[in-house]
Amino acid sequence: MGLILLVMGITYAFSGMTHWIKTMVEPPPISVIKEPVQLGFIQGSPDSKEQPTRFLGQVSKVVYITFDDGPSKYTEQLLDIMNQYDAKATFFMVGENLNHYPEAVKRLVKEGSYPGLHSMTHSYKKLYKSGSSDNFLNEFKEVQNKVEALIGFTPHLIRAPYGSSPQIGEAFRGDIAAAGFKMWDWTTDSLDWNLPGQPNKIISRIQRGAHRDIEVILMHERKQTVEALPQILKLLRAKGYEFEVYNPNEHMVVNFSHDPRL
Repeated sequence: MGLILLVMGITYAFSGMTHWIKTMVEPPPISVIKEPVQLGFIQGSPDSKEQPTRFLGQVSKVVYITFDDGPSKYTEQLLDIMNQYDAKATFFMVGENLNHYPEAVKRLVKEGSYPGLHSMTHSYKKLYKSGSSDNFLNEFKEVQNKVEALIGFTPHLIRAPYGSSPQIGEAFRGDIAAAGFKMWDWTTDSLDWNLPGQPNKIISRIQRGAHRDIEVILMHERKQTVEALPQILKLLRAKGYEFEVYNPNEHMVVNFSHDPRL
């Protein structure tokens, strides 16, 4: 009997020591382990949003849905679909369209999407062929004022028509930054504008292209995009993405030149 009690005592002591050691060396709860993830050409700047964090090998994946060339007759349809999936988008709008669809602009802001700027004319010649940044900046200031008059605050996020590369060089980018704008390009181009009547091809392009921990997906306000959007949102969610909308208080750098000023 004494031998049995001795063995039981040693076993209890060893079990207690094992538990103490485990609590000392075991990783803390997931919520306090944070390891930044490097994400290719999406780069942070001192005032930009933190990158997704890795929790015990699990990465938080974020996707930003963006639509160019609105507002249009498709804006409200796109908003309806986004609402069905509890998602918001960033709409880069052309000034010449604002007078035709003012209520759509007010609605997208009210429902939590962000009103980005996409120039007044979307004209390559007017924006880039003058030899300076003046026409570009004047157009973006004009569309900025028009959007502000509709929604009551001033948006600063722009998207350069046709993208920022190669037509926007370092000095040009400096002028954009000095004017107080931030500029987004994209990580995945759906090419939806060039695929009328082919929503399945748009879906396939995004299926193949969306693989980064942060994605900024370029789409346009087109009929084929409306048709493809439900399946796009489903597949992105199936890939583990969370939908986010641009937040000026948590800006992150997404431009082809990796320019931290923008």
